[in-house]
Amino acid sequence: MDALTEILKSVKLHSTVHCRSEFSAPWGVQIDSMEDASFHVVIRGNCWLEVDGMNTPIPLVGGDLVVLPTGVAHTLRDRLDSPAVMLGELLANRPCQGQLKLQYGKGGTSTTVLCGKASFENRDLNPLLSALPPLILIKGEDGQIVEWLDSTLQFIACETVSNRPGAEMMITYLSNILFIQAVRAYLVGLKQQEEGGWLRALVDSQMSIALALIHQHPETNWTVEMLAKQVNMSRSAFAARFKWLVGEAPLQYITRWRMYQAVDLLRSGNLTVTEIAQRVGYDSETAFSKAFKRQIGQSPNQYRKQSICKGSAISI
Repeated sequence: MDALTEILKSVKLHSTVHCRSEFSAPWGVQIDSMEDASFHVVIRGNCWLEVDGMNTPIPLVGGDLVVLPTGVAHTLRDRLDSPAVMLGELLANRPCQGQLKLQYGKGGTSTTVLCGKASFENRDLNPLLSALPPLILIKGEDGQIVEWLDSTLQFIACETVSNRPGAEMMITYLSNILFIQAVRAYLVGLKQQEEGGWLRALVDSQMSIALALIHQHPETNWTVEMLAKQVNMSRSAFAARFKWLVGEAPLQYITRWRMYQAVDLLRSGNLTVTEIAQRVGYDSETAFSKAFKRQIGQSPNQYRKQSICKGSAISI
């Protein structure tokens, strides 16, 4: 199993909201920053995207997919000089009809956009979600939605207009697929880049192997020498490249990944602390508890109690 597959398995999308928006010129919608991720697919027509912190507006055409993993504030509009209304105000005056269908604008040229947001469990703890940029743009092909995206959107469209039992669960699963597809497409472009970064490490021929081993086998008593040997590198060369790409030393990353896994297991509530300690590579509950408290700021039992009572998340 590759490093990306293993890390994607840890991404738990637990709620989604979709709205098929039919806009007619002139129109503009401003979306405030949020904890959830946002995404937009231009089904038909064109528009402009303006993202907070980015100076250059981005033209979007039919077939384009935009994912904003960090929930950064942004604006969609037909023209750069068209006024924009706050999304909250728009929904208050024109609530989504039936199965989340919104119509807004002045009756001119039409643009259809599938808009959505998604919530993730433990997003601050997940290295993938923490490493994604504010904006991922997947361009369509000659104004058409790329094939891999089109099939997923067709399934989502069917579920959003149906009243069948389990439709909400199906939409969540399909949205997870859409998110994974977007991340995969984004990572393909990173292969051609030379700068460092955790995401770049996922597609590095040697570091991706090391990450996959760490992700799949957190219980192993890894050393830098062991990992270097697995990827046919010297200890010093491996340690230097790992730190350059990932941003921290191998053993530090191993500890963080073990704690991320431990948090997930603690929140599930099915295993004892001793069993969790063994799952993530600690010989004793005492050693695990000390490492957990040093990394998270509270004991495993305290974290479990807090997460059950409040559903809270603590960043590593």
